[in-house]
Amino acid sequence: MLLQTKFLAPAYNTQSVDRAALLTRLNYRSARKMVLIAAPAGFGKTTLVLQWLHSHDKPFAWLSLDSTDNPALRFWRYVIGAIGTHIEGFGEEAIALLEEQQIEAAITAMINELAEWSIKGNELHIILDDFHVIEDQETLRTFAYFIDFLPPNIEAILTTRFEPALPISRWSVKNWVDALYATDLTFSLEEARAFFNDYMSLELKPQQIEEIYQNTEGWIAAMQLSALSASGSRGQERANLPTGKLLNDDKQFADYVIHEILQQQTPELQAFMLDSSALLRLSAPLLDAIRESNDSIEFIQQMQTKNLFLIALDKNQEWYRYHEIFRSALLAKLRGQDPQHILQLQKRAVKWLIDNNLPHEAIEQAVIIKDWTLVAQLIEENGNNLIHEGHHLPMLQWLGYLPDQTIASSPRLLMLKIWALFFSNKIEIIPPYLDELEALIDRQRLEDIETSTNELIDLHSEISLIRSYLARSQSDLRSAKELTDLVLQELDNTSMPLKSVTYYGIGLDSFTIGELGSAETALRAAIEHGKREKRYTTVLSSSGLLGWIYYYQGKLESALENCIQCQQWIDSYQDSSQPRVISCWQNSVLAMIYIQRAELTIAQSYINPLLKHITQGTEPGLHILIQYTYANFLFAKGEFVQAIERLEDADNVYEHKKESIVFTPPSLSALKARCLIQLGSVDKAERILDALDAETITSVALNFEDINLTKARIYMENNNLDLARAMLSRLVPQMKEKQHVLHLIQALALQALCRLKLGKKETAREAINEALELAAREDFITLFCSEGKEIQKALALCNSASIPDAYLQKLSSAIGLKQDTQPNTLPGAAAFENNLQLLEPLSQRELEVLKLIDQGLANKEIATKLSLAPATIKAHIRNLYGKIGAKSRTEALSRARQAGLL
Repeated sequence: MLLQTKFLAPAYNTQSVDRAALLTRLNYRSARKMVLIAAPAGFGKTTLVLQWLHSHDKPFAWLSLDSTDNPALRFWRYVIGAIGTHIEGFGEEAIALLEEQQIEAAITAMINELAEWSIKGNELHIILDDFHVIEDQETLRTFAYFIDFLPPNIEAILTTRFEPALPISRWSVKNWVDALYATDLTFSLEEARAFFNDYMSLELKPQQIEEIYQNTEGWIAAMQLSALSASGSRGQERANLPTGKLLNDDKQFADYVIHEILQQQTPELQAFMLDSSALLRLSAPLLDAIRESNDSIEFIQQMQTKNLFLIALDKNQEWYRYHEIFRSALLAKLRGQDPQHILQLQKRAVKWLIDNNLPHEAIEQAVIIKDWTLVAQLIEENGNNLIHEGHHLPMLQWLGYLPDQTIASSPRLLMLKIWALFFSNKIEIIPPYLDELEALIDRQRLEDIETSTNELIDLHSEISLIRSYLARSQSDLRSAKELTDLVLQELDNTSMPLKSVTYYGIGLDSFTIGELGSAETALRAAIEHGKREKRYTTVLSSSGLLGWIYYYQGKLESALENCIQCQQWIDSYQDSSQPRVISCWQNSVLAMIYIQRAELTIAQSYINPLLKHITQGTEPGLHILIQYTYANFLFAKGEFVQAIERLEDADNVYEHKKESIVFTPPSLSALKARCLIQLGSVDKAERILDALDAETITSVALNFEDINLTKARIYMENNNLDLARAMLSRLVPQMKEKQHVLHLIQALALQALCRLKLGKKETAREAINEALELAAREDFITLFCSEGKEIQKALALCNSASIPDAYLQKLSSAIGLKQDTQPNTLPGAAAFENNLQLLEPLSQRELEVLKLIDQGLANKEIATKLSLAPATIKAHIRNLYGKIGAKSRTEALSRARQAGLL
């Protein structure tokens, strides 16, 4: 007799979090025979299937499997019974064959019966819940036979904790399988909010939810246990609970992991999992060392096969980590069994990590066992390299664990703390530590405490270098230069690799005063020395600052190439298991480049990683740079009010923290005034610039130019054309001499507009031709788009044969020029002009599609050429037809030629 409750689907909660994107992937499609949903315990596999079943009225048969269903005869009896709950009288022949132990014949009879059902237009979804309990080889082999010959409109849906030993790859090639894994099932942040607020009806703050989400890594069961912890508190208390409290119900987490996961494994695998939980990161050789064995790789492979919360940290799959909540539960279990065994495992781990030159991991492991003498020794020996590999934040954390007296009595530890603060952009709190270090060195000399001559020279050079940066933060460039020169004199006598940081400072000084050529030379030296010294953060910062120099020089391709090469160099050395080092300088300039090229989606991809630093806190100068970059992005989108909000926040930080910033940021006032001009508040824009003192305007050459370009715009808005003309006449030669091409293009465009307003059409044409020739070399687009509608008339004057048609067409599409312009005989300008005369200009992509149609390519070939889906190409062609009034390819090409677009 069959247990009928195994055929009942679990109760469905209508309040469960809507997983619309995943439900779409479950919808039946032609040729599919199976859906595989494979993830560890607690990822909502069964809940997802139930939600899908209740989202439509599709017929289904349900079977909840358990370990007793492993034998093939029992398994197939239950499968037949499940199908029989929907198809009356199903499987009589098959059951008879099973009684004779003719399993394959029974399955054939089932398939034939299902085929007859399918031919009549019927469909059926067979859900096999908890399929991971099926490990019997005969059962798996016969199930594979069943899937191989399953008729159309019939499919199996398997939920399982790990991928079963079935020919999934072969079926996938035949397009028979759709699969969802743990990475698909984890909650998104939005789903986490819905879970806590709607499903669990908790009044948690957004920050609490976000922190729980980060800690649980989207694991649904862990979130549910957190919610149950929170539900024990009253609403007001709950809203004020620290996240750690919500995640700290060790008993609930441990019970779930131990009973639902650990105890389901073999005794040998359980022992391996418990021992390995003593480590933060795992590798087979490390585990062999601490377990004194040689079989760790086999256990790792078992865990991967069983989907047991083991996360690969590199593409070669040599290093792993556990999901942290999972590891904590295992460690708690091990601690309860044998705390001395944990200590022994961890000491072996520290020794192996030191022997294998992995100081970062060795320090982390030494911190766990609280061996502070060993931690201090490891930091002194390896701290300099670790800081310059990008581990300055962990360094501050490690130093924070050491007793104050340990640091206060060690010049090297104190110097490392200063460097960690420096690279963490906490310059304003460094001076007292420098004073303390110098006093410590003097005291040790008086007390005859032995410090080697080389160590003293190193420390002296490092102190001078740090003080040079402090002088820059006070805008004391003379002192900064003197201190930097002193370091350069001592560099050959010091063993400390300081050249990269020194040349970075020189580059920063030259950049500040607008000497871009000198800055480029110094920063190239900083990058070269940084690569030799393996100072990743210095290389990245120097590369980013050099990118800004190329940006101002109008060398966008050089900037991109430089940034990409340096990032690739860092990626080739950096441990892929560690967080990727991100430079604000580099990300911000990459965003600015793509803003200028009117590729705003790419620009935003570089801005987004920086925005968390605004909310979480960062060094004031970088805060300002991020906000300035984001304001430029918003300005390019026409969101001027939002841009002003960003600029005002940056200005507020600058006013309160200017003494701790080692560089003068770009002109916030100039961009804010431009936003106000676009909003029609020209008077307010003028007042903002008039309020600037002479030192602010003249202290930085690039800012001086930016402010005066904006003043010229204001003059033209107020019809003070003679003032504007005089201003631009002074600026253009200066910019040419200094090769400040970014500003020169703007100045020439404004000069053309000013001359046109004065009725000097030919000299206006000369200026716009020169501006466009410079801009076309590096694909500057947004500079012109952001000058308002009046610039359109100046652009239409261009007649330089050296301006590529493709660039003019891209510019025309971006700027959206209407029919106010003069006819032009130049082919490129004509295409530019005629596209703009359309009721709605063709986009750059539509122009590309049009050209490929003209080459005789079919839609599929166009899709391949442009790396787009055929459906997207069809949409572009529909839009194209509508804009030029065509109904076919032939008519579209004819009208395009009449309009001068081809």
